[in-house]
Amino acid sequence: MKVQIVRSLREDTNNKSGIGYYADFLEAQLKEMGAEVESVAFEINLFHGFRNLLVNNVLVQIMEIMKGRKNTDVIHATAEHCALFFPFTRAKRIVTFHHVMKKGESDTRSWELIWRISVIISKFYADEFIAISPQTKEDMIKILNIPAEKITVAMHPPKSEMFGGDIPKEDIVIFVGTLMERKNPRAALLVFKEMLKRPEFDGFRLIICGNGPIRNMVDEWISEMDLSESVEIINNLSVEELRRLYCRSRFLLNTSRFEGLGITTLEAQMCGTPVLYFEDAEMPPEVMGAAVPCRDVTDMVDKASELLADGERMAEVIEYGIKYSTAFGKDYGEKLRKIYKKYKKGV
Repeated sequence: MKVQIVRSLREDTNNKSGIGYYADFLEAQLKEMGAEVESVAFEINLFHGFRNLLVNNVLVQIMEIMKGRKNTDVIHATAEHCALFFPFTRAKRIVTFHHVMKKGESDTRSWELIWRISVIISKFYADEFIAISPQTKEDMIKILNIPAEKITVAMHPPKSEMFGGDIPKEDIVIFVGTLMERKNPRAALLVFKEMLKRPEFDGFRLIICGNGPIRNMVDEWISEMDLSESVEIINNLSVEELRRLYCRSRFLLNTSRFEGLGITTLEAQMCGTPVLYFEDAEMPPEVMGAAVPCRDVTDMVDKASELLADGERMAEVIEYGIKYSTAFGKDYGEKLRKIYKKYKKGV
């Protein structure tokens, strides 16, 4: 079987986004199934002008896909926007949805337009949809009106490079994610500000790992809350550097309002770090099964304080988190094989 996977540009080995990791993982799974895999990579940005975008990141890819029309069995878009090229192939078409964009969610109008055009193309051309969580599937059905029978939920595991070790814990809490509105970094700052009012959190620091469209706003919030001496923002960590950060931290503050999957929760737990999240957020319950739900900012501080004071309970939460996260997504390969068997026998 010949498969073309359409993906964003391949990222540095030690510094992958969630979508980049998924594309690499999918490619490895397909090869393990015995498929011949051709990768078609492209990037959407206007940093080098519209002409460069059109020629080097659209036309070249169209030519690659059309060149393989005769012998390609399946084309798999590894994210929603990668479905832009579906009209140019005769192969069976599969698209993976990571997240359904809500109205007004995007900080960039051009990106929202591209995403919505990609969804229209997917709905018209795709033979099969993969949702990375039941939450994503539900949004695809309710918001995008995609037929439920065309959607398979296949949750992939977190990076295998994430694991605990002998790295000692420090008085650190962390926020990991793109600095954008739906990730809600302001709430993490509010939680941390409340923590510092309590003696048990004296000397603690908050490390924000990420970058994004509201970085300047985050800097302003830090200044307004008088947290400049206690908060550090870092980004572009290698996988090993991120693993060590997880291991060093007491807690991960997952203050996101909604997630398609929320892989940072599982990564932190694999490294032995408890995760706190807001129970009213739209998070896949399958992912948050070993995380600690919190009603609001004050309750999140209370839950962290209780765990710090109760070493036995803390150990239980850590142990369950490790067990839960390491078992997550182990059936992904089996589900992928079932999907591909529809289009080619012997895979």
